[in-house]
Amino acid sequence: MGADLASFAAAMPVIAASAWAILVLVAEMFTASRRYRDVAWLALIGLAHTAFVALVREDVPAIFGNALALDGLTIYLVVLAAALTGVCVLAAMDYLPTTDVVGGETYPLTVFAFAGILVMGAATDLVVLFLGLETMSMAVYVLAGIHKRDPRSNEAALKYFIMGAFASAFMLYGIALLYGATGSTIIGEIGRAGAEREASPDRMLLLGLGMLTVGLAFKVSAVPFHLWTPDVYEGAPTSVTAFMSTAVKAAGFVAAIRIFAVAMPTLAPHLSLVLGALAIATMTVGNVVALRQTSLKRMLAYSSIAHTGYLLVGLAAGTREAASAILFYLAAYGAMNLAAFGVLMFVARRDRRNEDIADLAGLGTERPLLAAAMTIAMLSLTGIPPLGGFTAKLYLFSAALDAGETFLVVAALLNSVISAAYYLGVVKVMYFDATASADASAAATPRPHLAVALAIAVAATLVLGLAPAALLDVAAHALDGALGGLAP
Repeated sequence: MGADLASFAAAMPVIAASAWAILVLVAEMFTASRRYRDVAWLALIGLAHTAFVALVREDVPAIFGNALALDGLTIYLVVLAAALTGVCVLAAMDYLPTTDVVGGETYPLTVFAFAGILVMGAATDLVVLFLGLETMSMAVYVLAGIHKRDPRSNEAALKYFIMGAFASAFMLYGIALLYGATGSTIIGEIGRAGAEREASPDRMLLLGLGMLTVGLAFKVSAVPFHLWTPDVYEGAPTSVTAFMSTAVKAAGFVAAIRIFAVAMPTLAPHLSLVLGALAIATMTVGNVVALRQTSLKRMLAYSSIAHTGYLLVGLAAGTREAASAILFYLAAYGAMNLAAFGVLMFVARRDRRNEDIADLAGLGTERPLLAAAMTIAMLSLTGIPPLGGFTAKLYLFSAALDAGETFLVVAALLNSVISAAYYLGVVKVMYFDATASADASAAATPRPHLAVALAIAVAATLVLGLAPAALLDVAAHALDGALGGLAP
């Protein structure tokens, strides 16, 4: 009984997130029409409280019989996901009224997805990881189709659900194969079983790992499991798209770090080859296809795919330094991506979404602050100093070089050059193209909550570029005790 109580106490961040999700849901059910901002504020309080609970807890490496771990890696994800989700909720408070999303169910669904993200990050058992992934995914499926009267939103939800179901089946079958090969679903025990067969790992073990990789690759939009991404990003409300491209992606990569670095360090040569091939294909397809996009949301979707490729370079390197660089990259990418989507939400209006790149023509003259925010986001996504995107790429690629992944780094640098064409193309349209219509300027009505969210995202992008040392140290310490199998 004492051990169970200790486990419950250690799992308080996950319990708090789940409790707040239920509370926000009940509050939404009894909230009067047009007062859904009160529900949003309750969701923000819940996110902040969950992050606080995680920060004041001591590290516990094993909870509920090695099913969960409240270690530095979990705490890092809790705080990062709470920050990213909070900015998305804050932005949605002003953005959703410009759409036909009339209910407040967006906010409890977002907190439920957040709870699933925490379970994914804390899971040290593959079955628990799957439960967290499905909790997150079910909520995001509904969020993608929350704009009920929009056919594009309905199509996005249907595509995401069908393809997500296939990916979940692959992942579950992979877990079953790993259990058949090792007799356990606990990540540490799978790692020990793999170490005993280092000389010649059996085919069932490799096949199970491969199918598990497919499931995670779908969630982070890696090629060739990326085809859902542009349609879902374009069809979902922009506040939901921002959440999917930041917090959901962070959950996928933290789970991947824990699995590949802890469970399978002895299979590093096999993993490095597969992850390296995925990285090259993902960054190349993402950047090349993004060049042809006229919709800014679809362009950012392919940009998200390309950045997944960059992150996979770090995962292929398989060192502690690369893992900490991935954690920093997730924070920097989240900030600059939220800034880009924040501007998109600012220029949206009820009768016109203004989601095409051409719709931003003349924004530099008519709304200079919005244009400056988008410029910072685009330059940071390109990797131009002294912004957060540059610092993130610098540390990630340096870690990969130190691990001997020279070919992958060269490929990533060439892809970064390609990406400059479409990122800077957006800047060119804002400052040098004539205004196509008055929509962009007319849409920028006072939206205080969205303005605060956008300011936070832009400020974080600047701070992570100019003063990255503090977060880099936090990311490095987050790995202490969590990744015993990683090389230094």
